Formats: sequence, C-alpha cells, structure tokens
Amino acid sequence: MTRELYRDGERIREFDVRSAATVMTAFIGALFLVFFLAAFLPWLLSKGMTAAVEGLMNRIGFGTFHANTIWSWLLVLAMFAVFTAFIVVIATGILALYNLLSERTGMGMSVETRVPELVSGRRAAIAGPEDDTELDGSFDELYAEAQRRNIRGRSTMSKDELQKALRRRRRTATRPRASRARRA
Repeated sequence: MTRELYRDGERIREFDVRSAATVMTAFIGALFLVFFLAAFLPWLLSKGMTAAVEGLMNRIGFGTFHANTIWSWLLVLAMFAVFTAFIVVIATGILALYNLLSERTGMGMSVETRVPELVSGRRAAIAGPEDDTELDGSFDELYAEAQRRNIRGRSTMSKDELQKALRRRRRTATRPRASRARRA
C-alpha cells in the first residue's frame, strides 16, 4: 500500500491512496458480506436472528423497519454499502492528508537510497584504489561528499568524523561482494 517516489534526488515512500482505498473497500465489504449473510440466511431459512438488523435500522432513522421482504433486505444491503463507502472515504482522506503533510514538512517515510553500483554489483570500468587525498578537503567539501553518499548523521559530525565515515563508506563500497567471491 506504499509506493516509492523520487523528490529532489531523494527516494521517499508514501501511501498509495488508491490501493489503500481498494484494500479497505475489499476488507470492509467482505466483512460486511459475512455479517449480512449471517443475518440474511437465517431469515431466509427460518425468519430468525433479524432482530439485531431491525434494531440497527430503527436506530439509524428507519422508524418501524421490519425485515420481512427481499426489498427490506436490499435496503439493509444498500445502507451498509453506504456505511462502507463512508468509512473508506474517511480512512483514505486521512492517508491523503498524511501524504500531503509529510510532503510539505519533509517528515515522510524516507527510504535509504543505494548507490546503483552496489545494488547491481557492477563496478566502473576503471576502478583503481581511491586515495584519501580527496578526504583532506574543507569541512564543506567533506559534508557535500557525505551528503552525496547519503551518510546518516552527517549534520552532527565534525570534520574528523566526516572523514572517518567517508573512509568507511569507501571501504564497504570497494569490498567485493560475497556472491562474486563464491563464483570465482
């Protein structure tokens, strides 16, 4: 019921409102259908167990409702379909509001992005050992590199911590994957 989107180069996850509404409609509809059949079938077979349905219909404004014809049962079916739609609209509205607020505040469900080379297991054609001279830059350069490599907690790190985190990230990025080592 969620989907991944890319906004401003960041991969985020948000509720897919349409699929959430579909799932909720199916679930609530199936639940109602079970209860409807549990009340309708006894009436159909022996006119029993309909007092609860009649009482509920009386409570929601149908005065002296009696479930004694097929048309009255179709009215019950229609009222519960309206109730199901009402609940789905409310829940879908809440999810849509969450998506809107999380998009505006930046507090959405974020997904860790991965470097495509790591996901695919491929390396660049010329992949020599990287030297650490790049890590001797200014704090702003290191921070920009940490941001590019999506290092968590970078906003609270000192220059030395940024250098260490970048070195660790490089080591894990250049380490051969276990699946390639097994094939060799």
